[in-house]
Amino acid sequence: MIISVRNFDYEMLKKELRFEDKIVIFSCNNCAKKCNGLGGRPGMNSLGDKLESDGFNVLHRELCGIACSLDLIRKRANEESTRGIFEEADVIIPLSCEDGEKALPVVFPDIRIIKVTKTLGIGWGSPKEGVRLTTPLAGVDLKIDSPQGITIDEAADRLGMFAGGF
Repeated sequence: MIISVRNFDYEMLKKELRFEDKIVIFSCNNCAKKCNGLGGRPGMNSLGDKLESDGFNVLHRELCGIACSLDLIRKRANEESTRGIFEEADVIIPLSCEDGEKALPVVFPDIRIIKVTKTLGIGWGSPKEGVRLTTPLAGVDLKIDSPQGITIDEAADRLGMFAGGF
């Protein structure tokens, strides 16, 4: 499983937005969901509810099975039920790995994408042990001494980042 964390907190995200922005939250329901609720329906709804309560215009909340899949993104961009929403949107906030963040501008080149995540590497998770990073990507400055890896919370703390959803 791909392990991702957030680059910044909610207050920093709000500084990237304008109240007149028409926002789509594009959430991965696979790896990012498993990263302590970064994505999935709970992560998407938590962020959407916070933004709306702070006066931002959340136009749509899009839950995608695998947010790094160009085919799935293209499908949603062209479906009758969502095409108009994406045409109206100014901003997409992806709750996904960095591959998902990179795939969105391929499909939506005229929409501003706010990159909120950092992909750390691969790992595993279980209900008992939680999510654990075992193999950092090149360029991710984390030393892991145990074959069991380190928790996503520990990885985020070591890097000065944030685990889980907004």
